Amino acid sequence: EVCRDKYDAVLPLVRLFLHHHKLVPFVAAVAELDLKDTQEANTIFRGNSLATRCVDEMMKIVGKHYLKVTLKPVIDEVCYPTATSLGKLSPLEVSISENLRYYVDKVFREIVRSSISCPTLMCDVFYSLRHLAAKRFPNDPHVQYSAVSSFVFLRFFAVAVVSPHTFHLRPHHPDAQTSRTLTLISKAIQTLGSWGSLTKSKLSSFKETFMCEFFKTFQEEKFTESVKKFLDDVSSTESKEPSGVSEPVHLKEG
Repeated sequence: EVCRDKYDAVLPLVRLFLHHHKLVPFVAAVAELDLKDTQEANTIFRGNSLATRCVDEMMKIVGKHYLKVTLKPVIDEVCYPTATSLGKLSPLEVSISENLRYYVDKVFREIVRSSISCPTLMCDVFYSLRHLAAKRFPNDPHVQYSAVSSFVFLRFFAVAVVSPHTFHLRPHHPDAQTSRTLTLISKAIQTLGSWGSLTKSKLSSFKETFMCEFFKTFQEEKFTESVKKFLDDVSSTESKEPSGVSEPVHLKEG
């Protein structure tokens, strides 16, 4: 209502409230407004609203170190020039599934066991979003998880995998072949993180047939349970780190 483009206000607002230790109640307030306009549980926090953009910026600032310790080693492995590039292979070759499976397994494993490293502030925000979602859709037992996974998997880890340079995980934009590999890994993480529910409709959304076949290998309860436990851990109020910010937050850019 104040700014012509409300997104111009997102980063300054997030930094200001972060500096004054008031970010959690602010995010909770704008998220509650966002939820009033959400009619279906399966679309929760999927759009680019003021609330989702604020959480996005918060995760970029507060979660920088968390991303680095969780994803950088495996991203470096994917980008290392001597590694077999998936982009050079035909989608029909068996080796693509083997390589992709190796990377997806590794990224997935690093994420689901990283909850202890998740900054306290992120956990507090996720805890708040989880309870707001459950309150808005009391008859949907899964919504409390999708409210958290829509951020931590879809808008944080998956985005960092597909464009690691944006999150300072790599110095440059990866080449086309490496980008293809990272895109496939990112799609996999998004799908696995969507409350672990690999339904037929989700599988059919993949354009490549080999991706549908690839995801059928993940239709096991252990993946769903791993995601659920991880989401429980990162949306609890038990302190993970002594501070919500692992590195100093600079209010002035640069």
